[in-house]
Amino acid sequence: MNELVQILKNTRQHLMTGVSHMIPFVVSGGILLAVSVMLYGKGAVPDAVADPNLKKLFDIGVAGLTLMVPFLAAYIGYSIAERSALAPCAIGAWVGNSFGAGFFGALIAGIIGGIVVHYLKKIPVHKVLRSVMPIFIIPIVGTLITAGIMMWGLGEPVGALTNSLTQWLQGMQQGSIVMLAVIMGLMLAFDMGGPVNKVAYAFMLICVAQGVYTVVA
Repeated sequence: MNELVQILKNTRQHLMTGVSHMIPFVVSGGILLAVSVMLYGKGAVPDAVADPNLKKLFDIGVAGLTLMVPFLAAYIGYSIAERSALAPCAIGAWVGNSFGAGFFGALIAGIIGGIVVHYLKKIPVHKVLRSVMPIFIIPIVGTLITAGIMMWGLGEPVGALTNSLTQWLQGMQQGSIVMLAVIMGLMLAFDMGGPVNKVAYAFMLICVAQGVYTVVA
């Protein structure tokens, strides 16, 4: 129990590890997507018939933004339980994303998967099995538990929550979006990397993960 409390006390550190490894996917995917839309010149997704090359560039950008969800979860888990947690957390987040859980699903899958693997590593086994535990048995069992929780338990309700947030953001009027963006900007500049900054940054990442780019723009 003390170990679980310690893991949860360090949640912020684990989340920041995941976010720091996720940023290259957001940057590369987001910039390529934005460039394709900008070059298309119509403020929309490039048409595959009218300009197939720009559509392919757009698809590359979407691939980067899609991968940010499992990689976020993977490195949250890595921060908790090291290498053995990578696959369980990434697969759990991917399963959650199939329900539309997105960013929230990745956070939950990363924390759950990390904790599951942490305790799986504590199970005493015969010395013959020790060498295969971290690369074979633990990833399989950890994936089954983590992805199972997302598939049959948390994936659907978290997906519904994420969908409600997305609809709220998409339904905002232009003036409200500008006001929200101003508030986010003030929060980002308030303490320069402190907790208020982190909250605003996390909210912006949620917007990007759900395809709502107006607030960030």
